[in-house]
Amino acid sequence: MLCLSDLIQSALIRFGEATALVIGSSRYSYRELDTKSTTLAAFLQAQGILRCDKVALHLRNSLEYVVADLAILKLGAVKVPLNELMAPTELAYCLQHSSAVALIAHASLALPTVGIVEMRVLLSVADAGLPERSEWGSWASATGFVGPLFSAQASQPDDMAMIAYTGGTTGQAKGVHHSQHRLAVNLLAHIICGDIRTDEVMLLSTPLPHSAGYHLQACLVQGGTIVLATKFEPQSFLKLAHEHQVTWFFAVPTMLYRLFDRLGAGAAVPRSIRTILYGAAPMSRARIVEGLDYFGPVFIQLFGQTECPNFVTTLSKSDHLEDALLASCGRPVVLANVRVIGPDGEPRESGRVGEVEVFSPYVLVEYYQDPKATEAAFNCGWLRTGDLGYLDSGNYLYLVDRAKDMIISGGMNVYSADVEGALRRHGAILDAAVLGMPDPDWGEAVVAFVTTRTRMSEAEVQAFARLELSAYKTPKRVYFVDDLPVTQYGKVDKKALRARLASI
Repeated sequence: MLCLSDLIQSALIRFGEATALVIGSSRYSYRELDTKSTTLAAFLQAQGILRCDKVALHLRNSLEYVVADLAILKLGAVKVPLNELMAPTELAYCLQHSSAVALIAHASLALPTVGIVEMRVLLSVADAGLPERSEWGSWASATGFVGPLFSAQASQPDDMAMIAYTGGTTGQAKGVHHSQHRLAVNLLAHIICGDIRTDEVMLLSTPLPHSAGYHLQACLVQGGTIVLATKFEPQSFLKLAHEHQVTWFFAVPTMLYRLFDRLGAGAAVPRSIRTILYGAAPMSRARIVEGLDYFGPVFIQLFGQTECPNFVTTLSKSDHLEDALLASCGRPVVLANVRVIGPDGEPRESGRVGEVEVFSPYVLVEYYQDPKATEAAFNCGWLRTGDLGYLDSGNYLYLVDRAKDMIISGGMNVYSADVEGALRRHGAILDAAVLGMPDPDWGEAVVAFVTTRTRMSEAEVQAFARLELSAYKTPKRVYFVDDLPVTQYGKVDKKALRARLASI
């Protein structure tokens, strides 16, 4: 059976002197990444880090993240990727919950409130001019390690490979346990379903601890080149795309909106692009059409979860040319089966809304140290996604809401995606987020937060909504905001919007 570590290590050897990674003006070959990661693995091994030990990474997009990721794979250890925007209490929880024995962190990022005293290894990464944490080991000394040679320990297919923490927008984050074999199969799914080719030049600017980390590994296995940016900014993004003749990039909708705005202001379209993969949140039909006008049929939409990484369904490049399909998130990918289940536990027929479930060889093994959540997540081997949607007669999936976000107003079910989609059809509305607010008459009242191109009144939005929607779906209140808040993973942060509502 395949192991993720075997696929990655084979690629490092196979592609040798080819350019693997570009960061700023620096270029690194596959051989250089192989050498650097082996040295780090030897250092960690000398400090007592063994196969199946948990190693946490709290780093920005950087050479250090990539090298540490590869070293963890060589050790057969378990990666615990932590987003750079995590608060100290979140960091402390994840470190303690995962039982991490090593932490590699950038010196400029937040320190966890507790949980590092027991660590066997603490490595500090610092940029030029920024002091490392004096009480920690230094990255420079670890990657310059001279000592016992690294003794490779072969991973086993069922070994734990990663604990990935969910966004935690509805409570304490859960640790998603993925095994070596399941991630190996998932990596192959990324190559196939993401159309990652052997001559790819992939530009990544979203956080490596989340979706971008999977795409990076898939590009390495194919022998492509990754151009890595620390953050997304439209002008610098376009500069990198032109300079390196980028062929592939991943984005969340808010990034694409800003990119399209820049192109609309006269920036040149990079003609080398042949694939734009997007996901994490719905994208308005009008802006998809705008993107097609700029780039042509290069878009692939994905739907996935931390529990089933990235690829449950895709809306293909050719699907994007069918106007009627632009509200869909596509068909199940080759390695996933999808069904929709009603409250009675029985599959729904075409067109009827229910909870979306997925069966795939790369769903999570379990929620780490949470048997109750694990049991609740599965229905006879099918992963319960928590998303509400329906399948049409062509087996295309349409999402209408998260189960927890469905609004019941006056006894009627209101799906936020339904209302949001209607509002986005107004030419002056850029984006919308809909949620329920407790109401003494309706039980819950439909509330909308919107961003607009031009000034609008609440009455204008409501009048347009009444033309598009049933009366009970029309927002009772409309709040205008400059930007919708997003989580560290690019999704609209409805928890933040609820907090804002509570303070109004």
